Amino acid sequence: MLTKLKKSLADKNIRIENNVPNDLPALSVDKSKFYRLFELLLKDEIVSSPAGSQVTLSAQLIAGVLDQTTEIEVQVRDNGPGLPQEALRLIFDPFAARNNSPMEYGINLMACYFIVHHHGGKIEARSEAGSGTTFTLRLPTNPDQRTPVDENRDFLHKILLNERLWEKLLASD
Repeated sequence: MLTKLKKSLADKNIRIENNVPNDLPALSVDKSKFYRLFELLLKDEIVSSPAGSQVTLSAQLIAGVLDQTTEIEVQVRDNGPGLPQEALRLIFDPFAARNNSPMEYGINLMACYFIVHHHGGKIEARSEAGSGTTFTLRLPTNPDQRTPVDENRDFLHKILLNERLWEKLLASD
Protein backbone atom coordinates (compact mmCIF):
# COMPACT_ATOMS: atom_id res chain seq x y z
CA MET A 1 0.00 0.00 0.00
CA LEU A 2 2.80 2.42 0.86
CA THR A 3 4.37 1.81 -2.54
CA LYS A 4 1.09 2.70 -4.26
CA LEU A 5 0.80 5.96 -2.32
CA LYS A 6 4.50 6.83 -2.54
CA LYS A 7 4.02 9.69 -5.04
CA SER A 8 1.14 11.29 -3.11
CA LEU A 9 3.12 11.05 0.12
CA ALA A 10 6.21 12.53 -1.55
CA ASP A 11 4.20 15.39 -3.11
CA LYS A 12 3.26 16.58 0.41
CA ASN A 13 6.55 15.50 1.98
CA ILE A 14 4.69 13.21 4.40
CA ARG A 15 6.95 10.66 6.06
CA ILE A 16 5.72 7.23 7.13
CA GLU A 17 7.27 5.54 10.14
CA ASN A 18 6.33 1.85 10.12
CA ASN A 19 6.63 0.37 13.63
CA VAL A 20 4.48 -2.70 12.96
CA PRO A 21 6.30 -5.79 14.27
CA ASN A 22 6.79 -8.70 11.86
CA ASP A 23 5.91 -11.34 14.47
CA LEU A 24 2.21 -10.50 14.96
CA PRO A 25 -0.22 -13.36 14.34
CA ALA A 26 -2.12 -13.32 11.05
CA LEU A 27 -5.59 -11.80 10.95
CA SER A 28 -8.45 -13.73 9.41
CA VAL A 29 -9.76 -11.01 7.08
CA ASP A 30 -10.81 -10.30 3.52
CA LYS A 31 -7.44 -9.13 2.19
CA SER A 32 -8.83 -6.91 -0.56
CA LYS A 33 -11.08 -5.08 1.91
CA PHE A 34 -8.24 -4.60 4.36
CA TYR A 35 -5.95 -3.39 1.62
CA ARG A 36 -8.67 -0.84 0.82
CA LEU A 37 -9.09 0.01 4.53
CA PHE A 38 -5.47 1.06 4.89
CA GLU A 39 -5.46 2.78 1.51
CA LEU A 40 -8.43 4.92 2.60
CA LEU A 41 -6.92 5.68 6.01
CA LEU A 42 -3.64 6.76 4.46
CA LYS A 43 -5.37 8.79 1.74
CA ASP A 44 -7.25 10.61 4.50
CA GLU A 45 -3.92 11.32 6.18
CA ILE A 46 -2.54 12.70 2.93
CA VAL A 47 -5.55 14.98 2.43
CA SER A 48 -5.82 16.21 6.01
CA SER A 49 -2.17 16.45 7.10
CA PRO A 50 -0.09 19.53 6.41
CA ALA A 51 3.01 19.24 4.24
CA GLY A 52 6.01 17.86 6.10
CA SER A 53 3.95 15.77 8.53
CA GLN A 54 4.79 12.33 9.83
CA VAL A 55 2.40 9.39 10.08
CA THR A 56 3.35 6.56 12.42
CA LEU A 57 1.94 3.05 12.02
CA SER A 58 2.14 0.73 15.02
CA ALA A 59 0.49 -2.49 16.12
CA GLN A 60 0.46 -4.84 19.08
CA LEU A 61 -1.17 -8.07 20.17
CA ILE A 62 -3.88 -7.73 22.82
CA ALA A 63 -4.79 -10.99 24.57
CA GLY A 64 -8.34 -11.23 25.92
CA VAL A 65 -8.52 -12.23 29.56
CA LEU A 66 -12.21 -13.02 29.96
CA ASP A 67 -13.22 -14.37 26.56
CA GLN A 68 -9.93 -15.98 25.40
CA THR A 69 -9.91 -13.96 22.17
CA THR A 70 -6.91 -12.17 20.80
CA GLU A 71 -6.94 -8.89 18.96
CA ILE A 72 -4.46 -6.81 17.08
CA GLU A 73 -4.51 -3.13 17.97
CA VAL A 74 -3.33 -0.95 15.10
CA GLN A 75 -2.66 2.75 15.48
CA VAL A 76 -2.32 5.27 12.69
CA ARG A 77 -1.04 8.47 14.29
CA ASP A 78 -0.07 11.78 12.74
CA ASN A 79 1.73 14.76 14.19
CA GLY A 80 -0.58 17.30 12.55
CA PRO A 81 -2.44 20.14 14.23
CA GLY A 82 -5.22 17.90 15.56
CA LEU A 83 -8.95 18.35 15.15
CA PRO A 84 -11.50 20.46 17.00
CA GLN A 85 -13.92 18.39 19.09
CA GLU A 86 -16.84 19.07 16.69
CA ALA A 87 -14.83 17.74 13.75
CA LEU A 88 -13.77 14.72 15.80
CA ARG A 89 -17.40 14.00 16.68
CA LEU A 90 -18.29 13.96 12.95
CA ILE A 91 -15.16 12.17 11.73
CA PHE A 92 -17.02 9.09 10.45
CA ASP A 93 -19.92 11.12 9.01
CA PRO A 94 -19.83 10.59 5.23
CA PHE A 95 -21.23 14.05 4.52
CA ALA A 96 -18.98 16.09 6.79
CA ALA A 97 -16.82 18.39 4.67
CA ARG A 98 -13.12 18.15 5.44
CA ASN A 99 -10.38 20.78 5.20
CA ASN A 100 -12.75 23.59 4.19
CA SER A 101 -13.05 21.95 0.79
CA PRO A 102 -16.48 20.91 -0.46
CA MET A 103 -14.78 18.12 -2.46
CA GLU A 104 -13.32 16.43 0.62
CA TYR A 105 -15.98 14.50 2.50
CA GLY A 106 -15.72 11.85 5.20
CA ILE A 107 -17.01 9.05 2.96
CA ASN A 108 -13.60 7.32 3.02
CA LEU A 109 -13.57 7.18 6.81
CA MET A 110 -17.15 5.88 6.84
CA ALA A 111 -16.01 3.08 4.52
CA CYS A 112 -13.18 2.33 6.98
CA TYR A 113 -15.73 2.20 9.80
CA PHE A 114 -17.84 -0.32 7.85
CA ILE A 115 -14.89 -2.54 6.92
CA VAL A 116 -13.63 -2.70 10.50
CA HIS A 117 -17.11 -3.27 11.94
CA HIS A 118 -17.93 -6.07 9.51
CA HIS A 119 -14.72 -7.83 10.52
CA GLY A 120 -15.77 -7.79 14.17
CA GLY A 121 -13.51 -4.89 15.08
CA LYS A 122 -13.78 -1.37 16.32
CA ILE A 123 -12.26 1.89 15.08
CA GLU A 124 -11.97 5.07 17.10
CA ALA A 125 -10.37 8.43 16.56
CA ARG A 126 -8.97 10.78 19.14
CA SER A 127 -7.34 14.12 18.70
CA GLU A 128 -6.03 17.04 20.67
CA ALA A 129 -5.22 20.46 19.32
CA GLY A 130 -1.51 20.62 18.55
CA SER A 131 -0.98 16.89 19.18
CA GLY A 132 -2.26 15.29 15.99
CA THR A 133 -4.91 12.65 15.41
CA THR A 134 -4.78 8.94 16.20
CA PHE A 135 -6.96 6.23 14.67
CA THR A 136 -7.06 3.09 16.80
CA LEU A 137 -8.33 -0.12 15.24
CA ARG A 138 -8.99 -3.21 17.38
CA LEU A 139 -9.31 -6.27 15.17
CA PRO A 140 -9.94 -9.83 16.36
CA THR A 141 -7.42 -12.30 14.97
CA ASN A 142 -10.35 -14.59 14.24
CA PRO A 143 -13.66 -12.70 13.95
CA ASP A 144 -15.65 -15.96 13.83
CA GLN A 145 -14.72 -16.70 17.46
CA ARG A 146 -15.79 -13.30 18.73
CA THR A 147 -19.19 -12.74 20.28
CA PRO A 148 -20.75 -9.38 19.39
CA VAL A 149 -21.36 -7.08 22.34
CA ASP A 150 -21.84 -3.33 22.59
CA GLU A 151 -20.19 -2.68 19.24
CA ASN A 152 -23.52 -3.39 17.53
CA ARG A 153 -25.15 -0.67 19.63
CA ASP A 154 -22.35 1.73 18.67
CA PHE A 155 -22.75 0.78 15.01
CA LEU A 156 -26.52 1.37 15.11
CA HIS A 157 -26.06 4.71 16.81
CA LYS A 158 -23.34 5.82 14.37
CA ILE A 159 -25.24 4.78 11.23
CA LEU A 160 -28.93 4.22 11.69
CA LEU A 161 -29.55 6.84 14.36
CA ASN A 162 -27.40 9.53 12.75
CA GLU A 163 -29.93 12.29 12.10
CA ARG A 164 -27.50 14.29 9.94
CA LEU A 165 -26.95 11.28 7.72
CA TRP A 166 -30.68 10.72 7.25
CA GLU A 167 -31.33 14.43 6.63
CA LYS A 168 -28.74 14.41 3.83
CA LEU A 169 -30.04 11.14 2.36
CA LEU A 170 -33.66 12.31 2.37
CA ALA A 171 -32.99 15.86 1.14
CA SER A 172 -34.43 16.46 -2.28
CA ASP A 173 -32.85 18.81 -4.76
